[in-house]
Amino acid sequence: MVARVKRGRIFCFALAYDLLIANALFSKRESHLVTFHNGQHSSQIDFILARREDRRDCLDCKVIPGECVVPQHKLVVADFRFRVRVHRDKRARIARTKWWKLRGEAAQTFKERMLGEGPWEEGEDVEDMWLKMATCVRKVASEVFGVSRGGKQEGKDTWWWNDEVQRAIKEKECFKRLHLDKSAANIESYNLAKRIAKRAVRVAKGKAYDDLYQRLATKEGEKDIYRMARIRERKIRDINQIKCIKDGTDRLLVKDEEIKDRWREYFDKLFNGENEGPTLELDDSFDDTNRRFVRRIQEAEIGEALKRMKAG
Repeated sequence: MVARVKRGRIFCFALAYDLLIANALFSKRESHLVTFHNGQHSSQIDFILARREDRRDCLDCKVIPGECVVPQHKLVVADFRFRVRVHRDKRARIARTKWWKLRGEAAQTFKERMLGEGPWEEGEDVEDMWLKMATCVRKVASEVFGVSRGGKQEGKDTWWWNDEVQRAIKEKECFKRLHLDKSAANIESYNLAKRIAKRAVRVAKGKAYDDLYQRLATKEGEKDIYRMARIRERKIRDINQIKCIKDGTDRLLVKDEEIKDRWREYFDKLFNGENEGPTLELDDSFDDTNRRFVRRIQEAEIGEALKRMKAG
C-alpha cells in the first residue's frame, strides 16, 4: 500500500514500473472509495499497487468504512487469488566429494591411504600416470570424506559444525520420522533427542566462537576482521530496492530517453563541475587536416587565461 504525496505522483510511479492500481479496477460506492476523511473534506489518497500481470488474480479492492488504521485513514483491503505452483528442480543432481573435511584426523587418514594405495611407479606414460593418480585420489577421498547427495545448497551457517553435532542432528531426524506413530514413547524420545541436539549445537558454537575471538586478537587475525566485515556487508545489502529517477524539478521520469538524458546531465555535473564561466565561440573554420591530435589554441583563449592569472 502506498500513499499519494503529490497530485498525480502515484500514477507516474505506476506507469514507470508497469503497475496497476487495484483501487481503480472496480466500481464501488463512495463510502468504499474514500480513504481519508477530515471534517467536511474527504479524498482517496491510499492505494494498493500490484504487478500488471497479476490483474486477473485481483478479485476485489475496497475500503472498510468502519475501520481506521491511523486517525482519519480508513482500512484498504484487496483480495487476491494466487496459484501456488510446486517448483520441481529438474537439474541433474551431481554428487560432490566433501573436500571441506580435509583437516584433522581425516586429513591424516587420507594421507596414509594415499601413500599406501597410490600408484607411484615411474617409467609409464604421463597421461596414464595422471589418470591412475586422479582415479585413486577420487576413490580414496570419497571413501574417507564421503560424498554429498548433490542437492541444492541452502547456504546454512555451518562453519562451526563438528562430528558430534552432525551425529546428534541425524539422531533427531531419525526420531522425527516416527511421526506416523505418535505414541508417548516416540514423542518423549524425539524431545530428548532434540534437547541433546540443541545442547551439542550450543557447545560447538560456543567453542568455535571462543577460538575465533582468540584468533582475532592476534596479529594474524587482523585480516580476518576485514574479511568478515566485507562478508557481512554483502549479506545485508538490499539488492531488491527500487530507486526512481527524477529530473531537476522532482518529476518522475518514465521514458527511456529522459532517463538517459538525466544520467548524462548528472555525470556531466559530476565530472565537469558546475562552473558557469563565459563560454567562448571558437573559430572552427580551419581545415580538419591541420588539427592532428589537438586543435590549435586560439587568441581568445589566451586572452581569457591572462585575465584569470593573479598579479605577480
